[in-house]
Amino acid sequence: MILELDDLRSRFGRFLVILFWLHVPLLALVAYVTGHSPVGAALAGVVLAGAYHMSWLRSGIAPVTRYISGVALMGQPALLLYFMSGQLWQMDMHMYFFAMLALTVAWCDKRAVLFAAAAVALHHLTLDYLMPAAVFPEGGDIKRVLLHAVIVAFQAAVLVWFGDMLVDCFNRINAMRDEIIAKNAALEQRTLEAEAASKSKSMFLANMSHEIRTPMNAILGFCHLVLRTDLDLRQKEYVSKISNASTALLRLINDILDFSKNEAGKLSLETRPFNLRSSLQSQLNLAAINAENKGVSIETVIQNDVPAVLVGDELRLNQVLLNLVSNAVKFSEKGTVTVTVDAEEQQDAGVKLRISVRDQGIGMAPEQQALLFNSFTQADSSMTRRFGGTGLGLVISKQIVEQMGGTIGVESMPGVGSTFTFTVNMAIGEMQTEPERIASAEIAGLRVLVADDNPASREIFHDVFNSWGLNIDLVASGEEVLGALEGACKAGQPYDLVVLDWKMPGMDGLQTVQALHRNENLSPLPYVVMVTAYGNEDFRAETERSGIAAFLTKPIVPNVLFDTITGLFARETAADAPHAEIGQTIPMVAEQLRGLKVLLAEDSMINREIAVELLQDAGLVVDVAENGRIACDLVLQDPLPYDGILMDIQMPEMDGIEATLQIRKKWSAEQLPIIAMTAHAYEEERQKCFAAGMDDHVAKPVDPFLLVRTLDRWLKPRSKEAAHPVAESAPVAVKPVRDLPESLPPFDLTKALARMNGKTSLLRKLIIDFGQRFAATPEELNELIGRGALDDARRSAHTLKGVAGSLELAEVYEQSAKTEAALAQGDVVAANILIAELEQVLKPAIKAAKSLVTTTEDDNKPVPAGQADPVNIQAEILVFRGLLERRSLKARSSFEKLAITLGMTPDTLQAHPVKIALDNLDYNRALTLLDAEFADVLQASPDTERIGE
Repeated sequence: MILELDDLRSRFGRFLVILFWLHVPLLALVAYVTGHSPVGAALAGVVLAGAYHMSWLRSGIAPVTRYISGVALMGQPALLLYFMSGQLWQMDMHMYFFAMLALTVAWCDKRAVLFAAAAVALHHLTLDYLMPAAVFPEGGDIKRVLLHAVIVAFQAAVLVWFGDMLVDCFNRINAMRDEIIAKNAALEQRTLEAEAASKSKSMFLANMSHEIRTPMNAILGFCHLVLRTDLDLRQKEYVSKISNASTALLRLINDILDFSKNEAGKLSLETRPFNLRSSLQSQLNLAAINAENKGVSIETVIQNDVPAVLVGDELRLNQVLLNLVSNAVKFSEKGTVTVTVDAEEQQDAGVKLRISVRDQGIGMAPEQQALLFNSFTQADSSMTRRFGGTGLGLVISKQIVEQMGGTIGVESMPGVGSTFTFTVNMAIGEMQTEPERIASAEIAGLRVLVADDNPASREIFHDVFNSWGLNIDLVASGEEVLGALEGACKAGQPYDLVVLDWKMPGMDGLQTVQALHRNENLSPLPYVVMVTAYGNEDFRAETERSGIAAFLTKPIVPNVLFDTITGLFARETAADAPHAEIGQTIPMVAEQLRGLKVLLAEDSMINREIAVELLQDAGLVVDVAENGRIACDLVLQDPLPYDGILMDIQMPEMDGIEATLQIRKKWSAEQLPIIAMTAHAYEEERQKCFAAGMDDHVAKPVDPFLLVRTLDRWLKPRSKEAAHPVAESAPVAVKPVRDLPESLPPFDLTKALARMNGKTSLLRKLIIDFGQRFAATPEELNELIGRGALDDARRSAHTLKGVAGSLELAEVYEQSAKTEAALAQGDVVAANILIAELEQVLKPAIKAAKSLVTTTEDDNKPVPAGQADPVNIQAEILVFRGLLERRSLKARSSFEKLAITLGMTPDTLQAHPVKIALDNLDYNRALTLLDAEFADVLQASPDTERIGE
């Protein structure tokens, strides 16, 4: 069956139905005009039209219908010819025969044409020999009949030939259509296969990224550690070469992964404000190490019309810039690499930057330049061996620049050097400033001297110290440092702090420090902070011998500099004060932020308890939500009830991503900062958080100091009247106490205590809770996998990973992370193997946790129930109830005290419903349970107002 041909036949068949019925009134009219019976003529027409119409309805385009149409097509002209007998136009009606015969070609069937031609021949013979008077009043004319027969035969032959050609064309079209359909199906299949292959490649690259980076990071980490030990020169050289080779390999891996991502169209650009000059300086500092070793200097020229603050993808811009500068240094043996930045076009909202990197290196010929931006190629193949590299750097740079709406090109001459120039479009914006740092009493009046030969670095230092309200003087060399210090001492206003760049022309930083100590005119000596862009291992021992107080690496992070200086002078102040014991100051948010109210969304009870303690210690008021849905219910109110949110990602009912999307529909980032706090530390997960509307990301296990610095960055102060009063935290001892042993393998108690701000009672409780909560986790995971609930199993492994990290269970953390990754990929076979391994590393941790349950101290022994004072019991219940009503975390310690008074054993306490509700921070349930259990005591109380903390 040929669809197109059948469609043509169907349309022609419908046309003939109309044509035949239109002939009925035509025949009647001609019969009436010529003196014949109109009724008879009409009946004859109806017979022909009806016969064809019935066949059309019953058989459609079948051959029988085509044959009947041939008879009808010839019969109607024959009737017209009969009715016009003796008329002037009778002979002209013969032309109608040929016209109607020509119509049969539309059937594209030679049998229908031949059938119609035979009908014409039969008509002529019949009329000429049987009824000649009907047509030819003067008698038949055999010659004329033969002439008509020849004409009909010729016309029929032409129609048959033309019809066969049409059929052949339709056959070819049908074959082509079938071939196209087949090819499209094959192409669609190949497309699906290509997409599957691309997805597999992406998964493979992601897995390889993780698998390769893990051992690479281990190699680099151990190299770093080995270099800090006592090595002879040969050993140090070997380890340094291992470290350098590993770094080069890691850079190669990053290039390949970036190129793959770009080729797949997965490169995405961020839009954030950044300081161009600081960003540029940080990248040049990174390239300065190799430049220094090769004797190449790097210069920067930033035109005055370049805005200070831009909005765009700082990371990708830096990637392009660092690649070009590193290449310039690589291909230069001496001379200068100059980086120039100017504004090519500038409007109110944006600017087109033009950045050029000029070197005085080997240069390139035109044919070499033509190969530069091709994948996996360098200017010539010999350069790969001489200089190294994959040839991907410039390709990736080109892709990034083009996505930023710019172009990149090169001008070069052999032996003269090269100039790479690229343009990018950036928006002009205002930097989102961090919360203002206010100098503490220890550093408020410090006099600071900064020495750096780089004018841009001096300008940065000047702005940073001025923002803190500190007095600062700037010099450019070691000699100027000594002169300034001597002058200050003679004037009776010595400097308290000197910030020295290590690499300076003439007298470098170390030489300056040595000269400072030899100078008898300098007393008292200031603290010295050494700043370097070249790492610290090469001169760590030397700095310790030189009496340098601290060292920092470029680019300088203002917060780190502030904390370093504060730490130096806080130590000096603390050294003069009497100490009862060595302690650790609990990290707190900036003074103007204390009393702000934040919401913690976290489904894990242990992680929730840790975070609440850290946040309250930091000076904040905390509410909790067990999942994203509850968090949305609490936040989506008027007026805005919170100053910030710490949001876990993996939560039941509604995860952190969806909760953030819902919250952002009502509250903007300016109104309500949201900080992700999750065990997912991968860049892909970070980007998901940012895409959902989160402002920052803190990885679990949470570092208290990092958490506080992040809160300082995003929380905004409010009026003192609106803030909640929060007491200052006093120094606490980070050491085991009586209810926690000196060691508890496999827990690293020292590190875990640091995460708990030194609270041993809290750590003990969390370890006990860990033993109760996660003892059956392997069985739970196997059961969930058996039911096909892989998402729930992955969430359970994720929770275990986060808690294990907080409690410093390294092996459990690592094994649960591997299990989570296998479940995320749907690899059930691998997951089952990993769960078995997880169970083995989990057993000693559970055993150690359960050993604490039976450990009691003399002062914690329960009082026999018969000896407890009813008045004391009633008072403690009232106090405990009041704490529950205020949702105070002190309710937990109050209940433990009440349990001792009531004579509960430790096991009974841990299993008590009120204790379980408190552990889950479910204060409403705890209050309901308390009222039910102690209803008689509460009803007997004459004064329920005697409730306090």
